[in-house]
Amino acid sequence: MTANERTAENGEIIISDEVIASIAANAVKDVEGFSGFSAKAPGLLSGAGTGKSVKVTSIDNDVRLHIYIRVKNGTNIQTVSTAVQRSVKNAVQSMTGKVVSKVSVSIQGIDFSAPNELKANS
Repeated sequence: MTANERTAENGEIIISDEVIASIAANAVKDVEGFSGFSAKAPGLLSGAGTGKSVKVTSIDNDVRLHIYIRVKNGTNIQTVSTAVQRSVKNAVQSMTGKVVSKVSVSIQGIDFSAPNELKANS
């Protein structure tokens, strides 16, 4: 058992928000048109998670995520955003058994680099 998972008194497994964020981040990387993560802009929203690319809010069995990304030039932002939402929701629900009620996606920028430059910077 790791520090990220611990057994509660009633025997259930508690999955930390960091683990959920990691699952979400890995799911986003497979989406076509995704270029990279972007930290939340300072002063954009107040509260916990300032500067993180994936913000997780979990209460009981309900999980809400907010993901900050950049997209590749020439991709349809709506299509990428929808694919990110679907991919994250499916991955988190299937791996944790928790209900994902909301996945918000903030597009923080567009990478105008040539495709070879994007691969070299990854």
